[in-house]
Amino acid sequence: MSKTKMTVGQAVVKFLNQQYIEFDGVEQPFVDGIFTIFGHGMVVGLGQALDEDPGRLRVYQGRNEQGMAHAAISYAKQHNRRKIIACSSSIGPGAANMVTAALTASINHIPLLLFPSDSFATRQPDPVLQQMEVSHDLSITASDCFKPVAKYWDRISRPEQLMPALINAFRVLTDTADCGAVCISLPQDVQGESFEYPDYFFQKRVHHISRRGADAYEVEKAVELIKSAKKPILISGGGVRYSEAGETVMKFASEFNIPVSQTQAGHSALPDSFELSVGGIGVTGGLAANALCKDADLVIGVGTRFNDFVTGSKWVLFRNPDIKVLAINTSEFHAEKLDATRCVGDAKVTLEQIYDALKADGYKSGYTNEIQEIREVWEKERLSVLGVQYHGEGFGEGKFVPCVPSWTEKIMNDFVNDIGGTITESNAVGILREEIDDDAIVVAAAGSLPADLERLWVTDAKDTYNMEYGASCMGYEIAGALGSKLAAPEQEVYALVGDGSFMMLNSEIPTAIQENAKITVVVFDNTAFGCINNLQMGNGVGSLATEMRHRNEETGKLDGKYCYTDFGKVGEGYGMKAFYAKTPEEFRKAVQDAKKETGSCIIDAKVLPKTMAEGYESWWHIGVASTSKSEKVQEARKRLDQYLSEARMY
Repeated sequence: MSKTKMTVGQAVVKFLNQQYIEFDGVEQPFVDGIFTIFGHGMVVGLGQALDEDPGRLRVYQGRNEQGMAHAAISYAKQHNRRKIIACSSSIGPGAANMVTAALTASINHIPLLLFPSDSFATRQPDPVLQQMEVSHDLSITASDCFKPVAKYWDRISRPEQLMPALINAFRVLTDTADCGAVCISLPQDVQGESFEYPDYFFQKRVHHISRRGADAYEVEKAVELIKSAKKPILISGGGVRYSEAGETVMKFASEFNIPVSQTQAGHSALPDSFELSVGGIGVTGGLAANALCKDADLVIGVGTRFNDFVTGSKWVLFRNPDIKVLAINTSEFHAEKLDATRCVGDAKVTLEQIYDALKADGYKSGYTNEIQEIREVWEKERLSVLGVQYHGEGFGEGKFVPCVPSWTEKIMNDFVNDIGGTITESNAVGILREEIDDDAIVVAAAGSLPADLERLWVTDAKDTYNMEYGASCMGYEIAGALGSKLAAPEQEVYALVGDGSFMMLNSEIPTAIQENAKITVVVFDNTAFGCINNLQMGNGVGSLATEMRHRNEETGKLDGKYCYTDFGKVGEGYGMKAFYAKTPEEFRKAVQDAKKETGSCIIDAKVLPKTMAEGYESWWHIGVASTSKSEKVQEARKRLDQYLSEARMY
């Protein structure tokens, strides 16, 4: 047996270079590079190996550990989970900074490979700089924080442990049913220790992504269930995107006349112009899908995990008490939800299995013209919301009335007087859609924009909608845009971000500048955590610490003038080209001018509060107080209890 002596760090790098993915006959390298923020925990260990011989791995310089890991998540999503960029950090705070990203990756089932450094395995210098000491258990370190949010976790305290650890890591990273964050914790002394590794450990490994069909029994039960349904509705989730099953879904729907809705993760897997597409469903869904659900007798969930935004907290999908659920998923866990008839298998192959049996039996749904009629109604409404503009006429009866019911004249007038913006949020989304390239990629994650986009954004370009809405993690947007741009360098990429999310995390802008990776950051500045402000005020709570207002010394509260932030200058400080907009006309020109630039841009758009798209026949369960002195809160609680009485329990 031939062996080669090398350090743990060198072995990691060599192993990563030898990992390949095979899917539908196409073989390609799996690990394209590694994000790093060098600290004392790994700069002379793994860092030495990367400096000496990175192989084909491209080394990226991150600015914030969470940000660079979010960029890696987006990169993997843009490649439909078939290419990744690993991430490495120092110990302590550097490691802990990646925990949020690990959570985000695991919730969304996106492969994310993390190498946080760790305290000394020998414990000789304990406590080393940045080491967290736990007096009752000295084996616990900051890296243990990853255990609840990782799909696989390991710590390499001896060099030979690296071999089974990495093999298991890639087993999980390539598991379509259970992939997510993988954490391989590397003590800083062990990284530099040498071991004679067998050469066969570094042989080329090809990880085949199999398309496993469902069990014949489960297919039979699925066929029986669909045949008994008169008005089924199909939900196309992220599993459809990752399976490349968009065309299969359209063929299936067309043959059997079944309307197709989509989740945030599934959007852009098939074109929105498809004649049976009825848009988003659930809490952030539109009128078409949610209206059809009232009479639907079967939900066919394909590649969705049925979170509360999809099911409308188990109210939207279950307004017909006799409705049944068919779940097609590679994950047994997700396929067992909602008392569903399960069909465990790849989305594309399993739909094809069911298609053949249904077609042989001559099945057609009972829909006549309902799908086309609701599509027409919804399209008229969608265009109407996109076209809403404020022309300075004031606010209130006979004047301009914002979309969101919780608006007040004080909020609206204060914003116009203090900030000067008159763009409505929904109109800004419409202008952006009109002006950017058809195949431009939009990235968003948190606040009111995910609802606006799921309801209002349409695209026929495959995989151009990158919404992180499993964790809805504020701060993903800009880093995510960088990841998408690195994955699709020929396409324009736009980060759609609220002012709150921009402030939360904009650290990866310098990396985009450094990599000559043009991204355009569009800041929708309504000087508030607008989505949450709507939520609190819509449930009887006052506007408390969700608007960006100065402290009022007379009241002692945060109810003074709005805080004006020049986001353009922030972008310019990083090296971006800045554009400003306070009117729809200025916004349109800013988008047009940013398109002409070759470098990264920022558009500082001052957007009126309370002008995002409002909900359509949906409900979201949140914890409204059951005891309160406020009549408005009492009323909100009564509404909650009424919805709960109608919603499914589990």
